[in-house]
This record gives sequence, C-alpha cells and structure tokens, in this order.
Amino acid sequence: MSTGDKEARILEAALGLFVERGFHGTAVPLIADRAGVGAGTIYRYFEDKHALGNALFRHWKGRLGEALQVEIAEAGPWRSRFGRLWRALVRFHREHPGAIEFLELQLHADYLDAESQALELQMAALLFVFIGEAQADEAVVDLPPAVVIAMVYGAYLGLLRGVAAGWVTLDDATVAATEERAWAMIRR
Repeated sequence: MSTGDKEARILEAALGLFVERGFHGTAVPLIADRAGVGAGTIYRYFEDKHALGNALFRHWKGRLGEALQVEIAEAGPWRSRFGRLWRALVRFHREHPGAIEFLELQLHADYLDAESQALELQMAALLFVFIGEAQADEAVVDLPPAVVIAMVYGAYLGLLRGVAAGWVTLDDATVAATEERAWAMIRR
C-alpha cells in the first residue's frame, strides 16, 4: 500500500467521522481504526487532529471551488449560468456525499487556521463577484450579494437536508424544479 493510499484512507475516515460525530467528538484512534491504520500513522501525515481537520477542510473547499469556478467562468446568459452553477452544486453533492455537510459543520470551527479561513474568503469572493456582475447586468435582485448568496445556498442546503432525511429524492425533475425556483427567488 502506498503512502498516498494511507493518507487518502485517513482523510476519508476523518470525513465520515467528522460528519457523524463532529470534530471534537472524534478521537484520533477512531479515525485510525476506520482508516485501517495505526494511530501513530496519522501523526506521520498530520501534526495533530487540528492539522488533519484543516487539511480535510482545504481539500474539500478547494474541490468545491474548482467545481464552481468552472461554471462561474463560463460565459452566457445569467439564467443559464445560474442553472449550471446550481447543477454543479448538486453534482458535487452526488459525487462527494458528506463533503458539503462536513464543510458546513466546520465553517466556523475554532480550529480552522489562517490558510483555511483565507480559502473560505477566496470562495466567498468568487461568488460575490458572480452575483455583483449579475446585478450590474440587472439580472439579479438588488440586495447585498451576501444576502443573495445566503438565499440560494440556504435553499441548496435545505434540499440536501431533505435528501439526508429521506424526504426528498434528488432526481433530474427535482433538480430542474428547485433550480427554477431558486432562480425565481433571486432574478430581477
């Protein structure tokens, strides 16, 4: 087994446990057990649990940012750009179950270091620019960009909570309908 495989297993185990039990409710030996490695092996890759949590946060925040940046950069009418962005969020959730929940649980965590916080701000700035440009073209409601983002992202998170609870099936029809309603909520 390569060292990259061990590190990947540690990150995967930490993701699952942090979502299930929270960061503070997860002991390193639990992560090691789930990853199939000794607890000491974790410390070969990460200085401590905080470093592991930050590495995991940066990994998933970076992956989410990459997925969204592709859609944000694509030109076209604002309506279709928003649709691509919404579908990218749904696709990210489908491809990486647990990642969004982890990111949301950790967003205001006391252990996030300056690098993790800077990455969060970089992601927010990307969305602020997107909304600001849409507002300049009079495509989106004239509310502070943070409010517009909160409205859309809150709807997305609510949808994912419904999926997790078993109340919502995230089929193509539901994705299309929710994307349409989310756009209706913010369009000018």
